[in-house]
Amino acid sequence: MLAIQVLRQMMLQMGTLLYAPIFWLAVALVYLQMRQQARKKEELFQLRREPLAGKVVLVVAAGLAAGLLASLILLVLGVTVDRIGLEYVWMVALLLLLVRQRFLCFAYSGGVLATANCLWGYPVLDGAQLLTVVAVLHCAEAFLVWSTGHLNRLPLYLQDQNRQITGGFLLQMVWPLPLLMLWLLSGDTLPQAGFLLLPDWWPVLGAGQAQYAALYVLLPVLAALGYSDVAVCHSVRRKTTGTAVLLLCYSAMLLLLVLATRQGTALLLPALFAPLGHEAMIWYGRWQELRGNSRFCGPERGLLILDVQAGSPAARAGLRSEDWIFALDGQPVENRQQFLQQQYRLPPCVTVTYLRRGKRRQCRMRMGRWSQPGIIPAPDRHGMVYWELQPDQGLIKFLHKKLAKTLKKNA
Repeated sequence: MLAIQVLRQMMLQMGTLLYAPIFWLAVALVYLQMRQQARKKEELFQLRREPLAGKVVLVVAAGLAAGLLASLILLVLGVTVDRIGLEYVWMVALLLLLVRQRFLCFAYSGGVLATANCLWGYPVLDGAQLLTVVAVLHCAEAFLVWSTGHLNRLPLYLQDQNRQITGGFLLQMVWPLPLLMLWLLSGDTLPQAGFLLLPDWWPVLGAGQAQYAALYVLLPVLAALGYSDVAVCHSVRRKTTGTAVLLLCYSAMLLLLVLATRQGTALLLPALFAPLGHEAMIWYGRWQELRGNSRFCGPERGLLILDVQAGSPAARAGLRSEDWIFALDGQPVENRQQFLQQQYRLPPCVTVTYLRRGKRRQCRMRMGRWSQPGIIPAPDRHGMVYWELQPDQGLIKFLHKKLAKTLKKNA
């Protein structure tokens, strides 16, 4: 009965958040980021702009599902929004943003605050609950990266560790994440919409709370999760799946450390693990990309597909990344350059002969109203223009570069 009551209240409160202007502002930010990636792809490869409405709906729906999942976990563990020092978390996160962009993640600000609380007792917050929020958010991020992390990929020509030109993908995504967190009502506060009467054995986590039945209210909180990565030595799907597994392991390890220590100086262990473990996860992912062989290098003969534009003739024909095309209507495809010259002169219906995982296949590609098939070829190794990825930098360094560039232009 209690579970049904909780789920009903969570669904009602989640519905009220859909009417909040800040939620639709977050949706607009998702759309703007995806439109920016689509414009870059259009400029780099002279492609028709992809429709984004379906992708935005999927991303927002995934964010809602992940938010509901995270809210359920936080509710079961007994995390309350008034005990985690959310205002301090945001202040420290924004300060860390001045040093590195990735430090905006709550793993760093939460770890700093929990460590300070363990050592000096300030700021006043529940370090165990704060670190639990960090763990649960990364669990939600694992689900989001696995389910929709591939939707906003940008194919690029890059230079690998051997200074050779290769294909790759820049993966970037932002998800609005609505959370429903509990707020403990004071004794003289009247119950309001969304209140819950929870049993005296609750919470599982949260030492120091009074052991009696208390009134709580579900408070909607809008958070956001970001993801940025590069896939060069792995396919996009394998990269996002591997990253999701790493995030899930990090989340589980942090949560287990919190449950094992809970309070006192012992909590210093998970407090230090939060930022250091997150950094180790990032460096391990980079090491995986650096130690492997580049996956998207064009062959000496034929054409290797780097990516296929959504909704294009190639996509409708079933072609996909890493297919090796070696003939069109029985005529051999010599190399990338020949294909680029030929793609605008293709007949209305083309028979494509290609290899997929070593097996020879054929498909019929119907052009329709498209002027080109929507294939992004992998680069060959001869004199290609490539994209240079910018290193992670803080807001201070970014603004300094922009200012120096402006002053130089006006000088």
